[in-house]
Amino acid sequence: MNSHPIVSRASVLLFMAATYSSAVTSEVLFVENFDNQPDWTSGLEINATSASPAGKPDRVQSAGTHVIPQGWYSVRQDPVWAPSTGHPDRHETIEILASNSEKARGGVGKSFVSWRDSYDAGWNYWGSESMLVKFLPEGYDSLYVEFWIRFGDNWSREYVSGTPSPASKLFRVSSWSEEGSEYQAFGDGELGPIALWDHNVNSYGVRNALAFRGGPHGDNYGFSSGDISGLPRQIVGIGDINLNFTRDVLGMGAGGENPKIVDRVNGGYISNDPNEKVVHDQVFGPGGAWTKIAFYVKMNTAPGRTDGVFKQWLNGEQIFSNTSIPWIRPSSSENENAKWNLVAIGGNDFFQTYPNSDRREEWYSIDDVVIRTDIPADLMSEELASPPSPPTSLEVN
Repeated sequence: MNSHPIVSRASVLLFMAATYSSAVTSEVLFVENFDNQPDWTSGLEINATSASPAGKPDRVQSAGTHVIPQGWYSVRQDPVWAPSTGHPDRHETIEILASNSEKARGGVGKSFVSWRDSYDAGWNYWGSESMLVKFLPEGYDSLYVEFWIRFGDNWSREYVSGTPSPASKLFRVSSWSEEGSEYQAFGDGELGPIALWDHNVNSYGVRNALAFRGGPHGDNYGFSSGDISGLPRQIVGIGDINLNFTRDVLGMGAGGENPKIVDRVNGGYISNDPNEKVVHDQVFGPGGAWTKIAFYVKMNTAPGRTDGVFKQWLNGEQIFSNTSIPWIRPSSSENENAKWNLVAIGGNDFFQTYPNSDRREEWYSIDDVVIRTDIPADLMSEELASPPSPPTSLEVN
């Protein structure tokens, strides 16, 4: 079990934020542990301001016009099984509640809890939207974001034969033109570039699913494999790569070394053998375990130049790095100097594993979000740091 005191987590985070602010001005942009947020869900009746559909909380809820979590810009929610849709024994897609303290990191306070709904609509339906968006109007050439995530005990950890592979969008960082909707992407939207992280499982095990979208703002939206060199496998679709935690991490660690990913079920480290099937609990731990995830994005230095950056860390271990992304490519339609200015946790889900009659819902929790303009000093070194020690027991931390 975690041996650190849990009663002082809020004060520790406040101290960290103050220390950051005084030591390195403007590097830390945002710190959120949700403990001081009023109790809130995405299904509040007060947020039913639209006549379509009447009486239902608006799909998009914005600061200034709706009641949303303090310090955030907007919410997008779209439940299937929830009190607001006539299922009082289920949950809204987003909850920030004192009654969920066991779902907060350390077992006290609050966290962002997202509930995904298994629902077969008869088509490629992504439902149970649960996005919470932070807007940074200044815009930045680079952003670093970290947070802790925990998956519920009943989370579908393995692929169920004969059903579609479940996938959940958990995080994104993007650039928005500030015109139109901050949720409208693709070629007719005002978003781009975008970097996304998804969780999914298929017959090969748990995947590290990343997606890259180009810009600026709707232009050059899709990427193909020829656009980004140095990727561990081919891009599919309009910029998606579905990675494993074995062969696809080779050379992705600090200094180009191979990452050491702790096996949280068997002890030691996960093998680089591409034939080994890695399951959810090996990476993210059994129910009750928390995992620290971090991302860094940096714009390319000129339109079309292949020097944009995307990095990812898992519990402090770098597991993905690419420094040749042309995030922005030449465009004749607008200013090409897009900046990173949107960060979102949560997202929609492709989840059709269980019969609709089950009204199946599963949760994950996100806590202790930090947004910075740069990579923290302890992750900056190009020299390979000492890898995390293999666990001596299989206790949940």
